[in-house]
Amino acid sequence: MSMGFKNTLIHLLGFPGTGKYTIAKEMVQQADIRLVDNHLINNTIFTLIKTDGKTKLPERVWDNTIKIWEVVADTMVHISPPDFNFVLTNALVEGDALDIQHAKNMMAVAAARGGRYIPVRLVLSDLDEHVARITAADRKNRLKEINAEAPKRYLEKHKVLDVGHPLGLTLDVTRLTAAEAAQKIIYHAENVA
Repeated sequence: MSMGFKNTLIHLLGFPGTGKYTIAKEMVQQADIRLVDNHLINNTIFTLIKTDGKTKLPERVWDNTIKIWEVVADTMVHISPPDFNFVLTNALVEGDALDIQHAKNMMAVAAARGGRYIPVRLVLSDLDEHVARITAADRKNRLKEINAEAPKRYLEKHKVLDVGHPLGLTLDVTRLTAAEAAQKIIYHAENVA
């Protein structure tokens, strides 16, 4: 297991179906990292409503998930041991004020812990691969988006949020296994100043 860094918050950013959770699970296997998956947060609310993975959710859903994120952030800052590493997953897009604020909040968590913030943009360069991933059967069980038309919409209308952070990394995961992607991200975290 890799032990090359401490007190680091690695923030995996990518569209639904990119493989954020799968890669994050691999990172936990390869290094001393705690996983804070966005569905750990979101599913607290999603299980209380009707969601089919295709229909747009009411805005109030996101207001309520923000409250849960605030509790998680408070715990990371005030209760979690100072040497803990975290990998967080989020689908954040350019130009969305709430998404930009969420990334800033996670940067502030790392700063309040006296640690490093490393945003990692995960991108897919092949539309067919993205469709195959977003429609994978196991996604529905985790209350994730499963709309086969979503990847094309993302490609045409959105970009994965680029935080513009000096420690940031953009990684095309189209042809990488989750283990390979995790290894590259961990190597980056171990070697970036």
